[in-house]
Amino acid sequence: MSEVAALRAFNRELASVVGATITVTTTMGKTYTGVLKGIDQNTLSIVLTEVTSEDEGNIPKLFIYGNGIVSFSVAEEEITLEGLVRELEKVFPPGGVVYYKDSKIIVVMNKVRITPQGVEGSGPLYDRVLQIAEPWMQEHGLGDDLD
Repeated sequence: MSEVAALRAFNRELASVVGATITVTTTMGKTYTGVLKGIDQNTLSIVLTEVTSEDEGNIPKLFIYGNGIVSFSVAEEEITLEGLVRELEKVFPPGGVVYYKDSKIIVVMNKVRITPQGVEGSGPLYDRVLQIAEPWMQEHGLGDDLD
């Protein structure tokens, strides 16, 4: 694999983790767990939300500069649907995918509803959404009872 191809593959992997719950270990020996909201591919600096730390408790938003990170890993199970929202937004027109974070519900084109338990709806739009949502949810340990 060429150096350029390897860099592209690395950047794709980084981008695929955005929206996932990760655990970060810093050079100061602190550990944080939260939802990865963004990453700077040049410095590997990250932004976490919904952060928990044994030492500091709950933190709404945390920015960590890349030089301060020893490692980060994806948690075993995805707890937010934000990654699925991004996948759906690639397919449906702007504004066609709405995420209600507090209730953990995605609505697609005002017709199909997605919750952590599965996809609800009918017709061709439902089938199209299900083709995207079902594999994503299974990969992230959600929606055991999908239709």
